[in-house]
Amino acid sequence: MKSIDKTNNNLEKIENCIELAEKTDMIVYSKQFFPISQLNKLKHHELNFSFKGLNEDCEKKLLAVYPKDFTEEDLFFPVKYFKIEKKSKFIDLEHKHYLGNILALGLKRESLGDLIVKNGHCYGIILENMFDFLKENLLRVNSSPVEIIEIDESEVPQNEYQELNITLASLRLDSLVAELTNLSRTLGTNYIDLGNVQLNYEVEREKSTKIAVGDTIIIKKYGKFKIVEENGLTKKEKIKLIIRKYI
Repeated sequence: MKSIDKTNNNLEKIENCIELAEKTDMIVYSKQFFPISQLNKLKHHELNFSFKGLNEDCEKKLLAVYPKDFTEEDLFFPVKYFKIEKKSKFIDLEHKHYLGNILALGLKRESLGDLIVKNGHCYGIILENMFDFLKENLLRVNSSPVEIIEIDESEVPQNEYQELNITLASLRLDSLVAELTNLSRTLGTNYIDLGNVQLNYEVEREKSTKIAVGDTIIIKKYGKFKIVEENGLTKKEKIKLIIRKYI
């Protein structure tokens, strides 16, 4: 119930941004990051939509709504990118440690985009008006001293992934899930039925749903995957796919 209420609340806030852009005929930025599943469906015959997140594969983005006489070059998203440098060489920190300590400061999750941890350091994106608060108050993560540095968008690392080459009899969700999890087709279907599979960041329970290049699939306990290329057919007429498995 809480997730439904939160989704409805987010959709109401998105609608408010659209109404304000219509009324003012100006660029309107959202005041929070939204799951991209709630942004990808936006369409309007008189307005454009653009999004800003941590990187290409991020799951949360800030929204800009603007009239069609504006272009993306006119956009200046009110965000800052940052790096949290871990000062202790003897303490290992993971994503959950950084996120937990940030939220413990009292920051709302919606004011923060995705986080990536690489080589022990954490990279993130935050609403511009929240950056100074984060910098001044996050002095330690667990028992390690940290320093927060503002960085350029170009300094944010991309998500790491492993490239997989797989073959499928058909471009159906159940076929893909069975292949990626090494489960039988029946067990893979059950996994989908239980709501353990997301397609493009939304729970998908229909086993026969068609998949395509560009789709992102998240399988509970197995990870996040993206279909990046369809690579012809095998001699037995199976479809060859190139898949990214995010690490």
